[in-house]
Amino acid sequence: MKRFKEIIIALIIIIIVVLIQLIAIKTGTDVNVIDNNPTNTLLEDVKISEEQALENEKIYSMQTGGSFAKIGDIIIYNNSTDNIFKYDCKTEKLDLLYTMEDGVNKLYFDGEYVYAMPNYYRGKGIYKIDLQGNAEKIYAEASIQLWLTTDKIYFTDQIGYDRINGTPQGNLCVMNKDGSNKQTIIENVKNYFKIHNNTIYYTDLTSRSIYSANIDGTNKKELAQGRTYISNVDDNCLTYVDFADNEAYRVIYLDTNANHKLGMFGNDVFSANGNYIFTRKGTDGNNIETEFSLYEINPENNTEEIVWKAHGGFERLAYTDDEFAYFTSGQSTYKVNLKTGEETDLPKRYYYFLNGYGYCFGTENEEIKTVEICELQTSETKVIEVNSSI
Repeated sequence: MKRFKEIIIALIIIIIVVLIQLIAIKTGTDVNVIDNNPTNTLLEDVKISEEQALENEKIYSMQTGGSFAKIGDIIIYNNSTDNIFKYDCKTEKLDLLYTMEDGVNKLYFDGEYVYAMPNYYRGKGIYKIDLQGNAEKIYAEASIQLWLTTDKIYFTDQIGYDRINGTPQGNLCVMNKDGSNKQTIIENVKNYFKIHNNTIYYTDLTSRSIYSANIDGTNKKELAQGRTYISNVDDNCLTYVDFADNEAYRVIYLDTNANHKLGMFGNDVFSANGNYIFTRKGTDGNNIETEFSLYEINPENNTEEIVWKAHGGFERLAYTDDEFAYFTSGQSTYKVNLKTGEETDLPKRYYYFLNGYGYCFGTENEEIKTVEICELQTSETKVIEVNSSI
């Protein structure tokens, strides 16, 4: 009997040991699966980040207007000449894409075509240019601003010039991207307008007031009076300058229509990292402080907070991310830590900012020789000597 009990106990011990090993193996397998999950998640995050970066580039290139656009590996650039260049970041090759006889006012890019307008004092028209340099004039009259969507072009059909600052003004129109089916949406509009969430924000030519309207021009609502110039808009607020009030910088909160005056002069940057206004704070009456203040807009309670003050000079707010605000001044660029206020100089003046990078082009006798790209948070730079086929 004693021997039988010892055998039973031994069997029980063996079973327990086997079970422990099985549990250990099972646990190890589960741990490996868990270890793999974060990797998969990180890869997915990278994928989403790349997709978001591409979307940011499309929004910038289709709506901003200027002399620089970038989607993916393709940069479209005008260096204050009559020429439009295409630079391929992958092959590091620069090509002359097209020459505008009447100069280049603004260019836009949707990844497939470049849409460009000549200098409005020299010529008229909207040109559609493919990436091989084939151009077509899709609209014959003058304009000053485009706003591209997937399948439409919104623009102002010029009917005259502003008597004070000489900029064109006219009717807000829409047409297909081949220039067909042009329709007038809103009459008597001053440049510039903004489109956000299928709502158009514009300045009325007669009253100079800011209005909002549906994308088809219906349901017009007055938002602010004065001699107004729209700067930016998002889900929460709209910023503008009122020239009837000594270039006062103002913000309208769209849910309540509350209108706050922050200062005079300056500029602002709206991004996924937050909305910032750089202006000279008002004091009593029409008096303003000497230095510029950087305001951060709080969308939770419709308030603004000063997060940094400049030391004077002629700084311009150029870009923001989740840690820094970037300013240009003369031939330099510097960044300010939004938490500590610490200032750091960047290697040089960068003229274009997109997706965490600053860009500038080195020229010699108006010929582009280099492309310099700066990773803004680390200040690491890459200078590329272009392979030119020009």
